[in-house]
Parts: sequence; C-alpha cells; structure tokens
Amino acid sequence: MARPRSATDDAVFTVLTEAATPMSAYQVLDRLRPEGIQSPPVVYRALERLEKAGRIHRLEGLNAYFACCGRDHAKGTVFAVCTRCKRVEEWSGEGIDALIGAEAARSGFAVSGRTIEVRGLCAACRGEAVEEETRGLHSHGPGCGCGHGHEHEH
Repeated sequence: MARPRSATDDAVFTVLTEAATPMSAYQVLDRLRPEGIQSPPVVYRALERLEKAGRIHRLEGLNAYFACCGRDHAKGTVFAVCTRCKRVEEWSGEGIDALIGAEAARSGFAVSGRTIEVRGLCAACRGEAVEEETRGLHSHGPGCGCGHGHEHEH
C-alpha cells in the first residue's frame, strides 16, 4: 500500500515547482534545510513517492528532478533539455510508444518503462522566436511562461 502524501512531499514538490531548472536531490535538500529537513533519505523518499505518483519527473541523464506539467502522459513524453539554460520541455511522444511497442513485440522484448531525453539548444538560447503552440507541451526554465501558475494538482 502506498504511503500517503506527507508535508515533506508537499515541501519538495513546492521547491521543484518554483525551480527555474531541474534540481538534484541535494539541491532540493539545501533549499529545505531552513525548514528543518536535514536528511538526504527523507528527500529521496519524498522524490520517489512524487515520481511514482506522476507529480514529478526524473531526468536520467542529469540525475535531476522537475515538476510535471500536469498533463496526461498516456501517449508518451519526450524530454527536451537545453544544454545552455537547462530549460526542460515536455513534448508529446505520441507515435514513439507505438514504434517502441512494435519493435518490442517483434523481438519478444517486454518493455517495463522508458525515458526519452534529447539534448540541444532551445529556441530562446538560439535567439529564435517560437509560436506558443509549437513550444511543446510544457517547459520549465527561466521565463517558463507556462501560464498555469505552477498549481499542479494530481
């Protein structure tokens, strides 16, 4: 049985929603020390619960966490990470899961999960203007502009 959400979970989630870029567990811990949270295992357990609940994502390549955009990821998600500003965009991965599923079925592979991360330079760091509807599902970073006030509800 899953442990109920705790005050620590809420504090960790708040830190991640307010962060300009993805954060490591120790960066989260450093932000929470003034609130009396001093133990790395406490933060790691909160991150694990939040990730399992779908409220945050972990970027494998950076070993860092960020708040989920709050959308349904049933059709898959691709995380685009800007190597300059560290902004992360959540793109629709629709079609990618079907491709992976077809290849897995062909080879008899049982997929238990997947994370797709791409790295490069975002439009802002490249100095390009981008239409709002073409920016991907969501991005967190300087000038996030997500428009939902970071009031993630799950």
